[in-house]
Amino acid sequence: MELVFVYGTLRQGERYHHLLENSRPVAMLARVEGIIVDTGLGYPALVEVSSGSVAGEVYEVTDDVLAALDELEDYYGPDADNNEYERVRTQVQTDLGQIPAWIYVYRRDHIYPLISGGDWKLYRLRKEKELYYFAYGSCMDTERIEAAGVAGWFRPVEGAAVLPGFSLQFTLPLADGSRADIVETGGSVEGILYRIPEECLEGYLYQREGVEEGIYRPAVVPVRMDDSIVDAVCFVVVDKKEETAPPAHYMKEILRGARHKVSAEYYARLTEHFFKEFGYCLD
Repeated sequence: MELVFVYGTLRQGERYHHLLENSRPVAMLARVEGIIVDTGLGYPALVEVSSGSVAGEVYEVTDDVLAALDELEDYYGPDADNNEYERVRTQVQTDLGQIPAWIYVYRRDHIYPLISGGDWKLYRLRKEKELYYFAYGSCMDTERIEAAGVAGWFRPVEGAAVLPGFSLQFTLPLADGSRADIVETGGSVEGILYRIPEECLEGYLYQREGVEEGIYRPAVVPVRMDDSIVDAVCFVVVDKKEETAPPAHYMKEILRGARHKVSAEYYARLTEHFFKEFGYCLD
């Protein structure tokens, strides 16, 4: 078995993901060094550079699946003259640490435009007038949203949603305590699904989440709402630390936003976690 990092049309929900449908997902929020460019042909290409970061997913594949991926990517062997892409090993960053995996890189001369942020799925979603936003922390509560005068961007609320495979942790230490994050360690995280206009990202959420400062980064995750799966934007901590206690006002904000929206079971898990781990009890 081999590990493969995919960043474009092989990702979950994308055109060629069926080639990986029987392969075990290892990491859904993985990243590698490099940049991606838009070929204009409906798929991206990853270019090796020492700066930049590219989002993708890691799968464990059989030799037969790897051969099918080679065929898709027009890879015929190391440094073959007719290769469209080269397949090389690289280090992939995941929530559980670095792992080695195969990746398909583009080494031909090109003048393709850069995909800012290095995330093909986000790049495609942002071409739509509206998109889904999954809030799992303080943005479940609308008090600060209303105070900022942008409540109209967050209406109507689509409803509660579930993100499987992740846990809620507080990995961003600030002066007054840590802030929320999702970490790919199993379990599930519940939150609120909003349908927002695309301009809400740059106009509010990127500023609130400190994207330009490298505090949080946008990511696209598959969340379950009722009987359907939808791709939604969320925000994850860039430099994750060991979990430490969040401030009381922040936990209050999360519980206020979650109450009567997430499942009763998940709400009880939140209150229990806050009390047992951080000594916080909602008034």
